[in-house]
Amino acid sequence: MDYPLFVYGTLRGGSGNDFARLLESASDFVASGRVRGSLYRIAHYPGWVEDSDGWVQGEIRQPRDSTTLLHELDEYEGAEYRRVLRVIETDGGPRQCWAYLYTRSIEGKSRIVSGDWFVGT
Repeated sequence: MDYPLFVYGTLRGGSGNDFARLLESASDFVASGRVRGSLYRIAHYPGWVEDSDGWVQGEIRQPRDSTTLLHELDEYEGAEYRRVLRVIETDGGPRQCWAYLYTRSIEGKSRIVSGDWFVGT
């Protein structure tokens, strides 16, 4: 089954990087959504970690050719992230989606309390 992809940081539409533009051109917007967890400022990009402290805001996109696109995005995200299937909450109900979970330590990193990379802290 081709699951949609939930993105919350530099891959969101409007972020302006090359991979966000690639995702936007090779997928269809499905819905805004949120996932349980916390968002941290890692560098010039965020990282989502699973916990029950809050919600991370993002968008769901359905790739048209998920095999090729997800392979390219996996390489972009690198070893710092692992693609996982998670339930994303939307106004239309829960959706199972791929999402990139941050795998490194968050020690010393700033939490983005709003849970929204575009809003910031």
